[in-house]
Amino acid sequence: PSDDEMVDIATALERNTTLKHLNIDLTNLTMNGKDPILLLLCDTKNITATYNSNHTLGVLGYEMRDSKISSYLKLNNKYSDKQLVAAAKIIDAHFAHNFHLGNFDMMKSQVLALLVSYTNLGFRAWEEA
Repeated sequence: PSDDEMVDIATALERNTTLKHLNIDLTNLTMNGKDPILLLLCDTKNITATYNSNHTLGVLGYEMRDSKISSYLKLNNKYSDKQLVAAAKIIDAHFAHNFHLGNFDMMKSQVLALLVSYTNLGFRAWEEA
């Protein structure tokens, strides 16, 4: 598909919870075609968007050389527990690179405890992937 067609495909797959394999030729995609795929697999706008990203699609054609897209597809494919996949993506997108504890100063202790528990799931998923 062209870059424009890939935008349409990514849009169509936003709410997908069943399609696991889509075999299409991705060799001629530019970043304009790859960006919608990455956004589909892990929308980093905020934690809710990441949680609501596609955690089902595990195979997307061939010649996919983008390491970030490949890692998200591999994670989707490896775990049937989509909560675990979501937790791993949230860790990667929101906490792995520019994590500052100061962001959590005002958070209620119960919410912080839940977040720590949830992020532990995400770390385990990345370690096993």
